[in-house]
Amino acid sequence: MKIGRNDPCPCGSGKKYKKCCLNKSEIQFLAEAAFDAQKNLKRDGQIKQCLHPNKDECTDKIVKAHAIQNNRILTKIAENGWVKTLNGTSNLIFQSSQEQGRKIATTFTGFCSYHDKKVFQAIEDQPFTATAKQIFLFTYRTMAWHYHKKEEQHKRTELFHKNMAAKGYSSSSEFIDALVLGINDNKVKKSLFDTALLKDDFSLINYCIWEIPYEISFAVSMQYEPTFDLAGNQINDYEHDEILKSIYLNVFPADGKSYCIWSWLANDDAIFKSYTNQFMELPLSDRKNFLNNKLPVWTDSLVISPVLWKKWGKPVQEALIAHANFDKLYFAMELEHGGQPYQYMDTPWDLFEPIQNI
Repeated sequence: MKIGRNDPCPCGSGKKYKKCCLNKSEIQFLAEAAFDAQKNLKRDGQIKQCLHPNKDECTDKIVKAHAIQNNRILTKIAENGWVKTLNGTSNLIFQSSQEQGRKIATTFTGFCSYHDKKVFQAIEDQPFTATAKQIFLFTYRTMAWHYHKKEEQHKRTELFHKNMAAKGYSSSSEFIDALVLGINDNKVKKSLFDTALLKDDFSLINYCIWEIPYEISFAVSMQYEPTFDLAGNQINDYEHDEILKSIYLNVFPADGKSYCIWSWLANDDAIFKSYTNQFMELPLSDRKNFLNNKLPVWTDSLVISPVLWKKWGKPVQEALIAHANFDKLYFAMELEHGGQPYQYMDTPWDLFEPIQNI
């Protein structure tokens, strides 16, 4: 049916067709459809669940659990209750920075009130002394956070595709397929963690700790599947459907020191002992610079002190954000070159600047 110039516009704006969509290009229609399709995705794509394996103990209340501890870690980083985050969900296309209250930063609706308190008491209520139990719990919580985030990402992506289809636009399912593979990988790993949690078997994971003799002004809780190690040897092959091997990283200040904790499933010892040995054999300046380069690209779970952020100034802030958004480019370059040994690459930002110098 032909639409007359003076007919109501079919987009539903209430305007006449000639005053609304008559002269719009297909690109404009697509952009508007995409904008409308992503409205309310954060709200509608939220999942509330308790990831603890013992459902019989669960309370009805699902809480906003912290992936990075609020009282022991975020309080050290915050300025007047606020922290700076690099959050991949803050923008539909590009990762950006945002200021968040420490009470909501890194929260996720992945545990009930009972299990959030009971399970993590050894790291919430006790000083960090690097016991096997504490390191297991840091790793378990990191795994749970990323498990939950991947499920929510999948739900939001499906909703976006559904909304676009309702507007007449079909889209590729490749990204959804990749998310499903990631979710299936995470389910296998979570099953191992859950069994170990119920048995208090902390030997499931092994770890490497780099202790820093001062308090840093940032924190990280991330799960990562590296393609290559620091010598350029392949770890994961993204072209095949085999389960990807994960390494977990928690970096945080605590009681006058800071800790960089790499952890992994003991079954992956042959790979990640070598990986972390390569890291620890780097000169101190290279260790810092390796993470200065990699963390903005690897993860959106980077929390920075606003004091340090402001000290850097706008040019450095923009450089870090731009660097963070080159993640897919760096990944493609890494695959193209088949992995290269790590080389020192200076950055204008220094996450490891001692807090007393800020």
